[in-house]
Amino acid sequence: MVRNTNSRRSKIVLKYNEKNATEVITDDMAGFTWTDCASGEADTISLSLNNKSLKWIKGGWFPQSMDFIKMNISVSHWRYQSDNRTVYCGKFAVDTLDASGFPNTVDIQGISIPIHTSFNVTMRNKTYKKTSIRSILSEIASRADIKLVFSADNHKISEISQDGKTDMDFAFSLCGDYDLGMKVYNGKLVVYDQTVYEKRKKSFALDISDLGESDAYRFSRRVSQVYDGVRLQYENKDGKKITYRYVVPGKKGKRILFISTSADSHADAERIAKAKLAENLRQSITATFKVMGDPKYQACKVFELTGFGKFNGRYFIDKAVHSKSGAYRTTIQCHRCVTNIK
Repeated sequence: MVRNTNSRRSKIVLKYNEKNATEVITDDMAGFTWTDCASGEADTISLSLNNKSLKWIKGGWFPQSMDFIKMNISVSHWRYQSDNRTVYCGKFAVDTLDASGFPNTVDIQGISIPIHTSFNVTMRNKTYKKTSIRSILSEIASRADIKLVFSADNHKISEISQDGKTDMDFAFSLCGDYDLGMKVYNGKLVVYDQTVYEKRKKSFALDISDLGESDAYRFSRRVSQVYDGVRLQYENKDGKKITYRYVVPGKKGKRILFISTSADSHADAERIAKAKLAENLRQSITATFKVMGDPKYQACKVFELTGFGKFNGRYFIDKAVHSKSGAYRTTIQCHRCVTNIK
């Protein structure tokens, strides 16, 4: 790698209610955090501001209930000369303001979900019949006044009940049953096939030599999460108990995950069983890395890990936490890709 001889710089670029607010906010900036999640929870930002003049709790700068922030992270001459990049973090509803003193400071937190709708609040009892995953998620997105972006097979569903769950929790649960990832990003409900994403071409490589600080990495291997296959028992429409069994190619089938649940058909049982098997296997090898900050570290990306012996391989980023309070750092939470379930 060519050494960077220019001044390495990182900054955030902000719009507040569509107005350029970069200078106004960064002049008071003490630090920021952007948490980028692949699935299962909302993306968030946190802006830590000096509030010496108390402007953030007075007059026009005090956040209103419908305010939102759009944020970018920009780097200049980062890895090498003229390595200039910008990543768009998304649109965030201003959710929380914490003011404290002394010294006078303010923390403003934003969240990617539509908090001004019933999406994460109303516990709904509803039954969906003769429909599909896409149709259900489209209805949920419409209620939340956001657009659905769906990149997966559209599985048919004869009947499913949303028993006292919020739309957000029900959507996450439904997607999980069919090996789909889901996140709310930039005013969109984004749904994708988890396994397909894990088979994508790697975005970058990470070697042990790229890590230099103490507490830079942590691996966790859980033998209890490793299975050779799965057996799912379900009851068909006639009340007869049916069993679906699957063994991962090349495995002996000595350690089988057992599941008892409902399924519309044998094909539906197969999809649910393989999704639960993949979910467990993804928890068997996980890792956390603390590295020099870089916009390229984003949730849902696949990278190649080297220099760590038996832990080498392809990994999927479950969460990337970008923060700056002095130095710009990124914490990567990831799991080894599971691509051997056919």
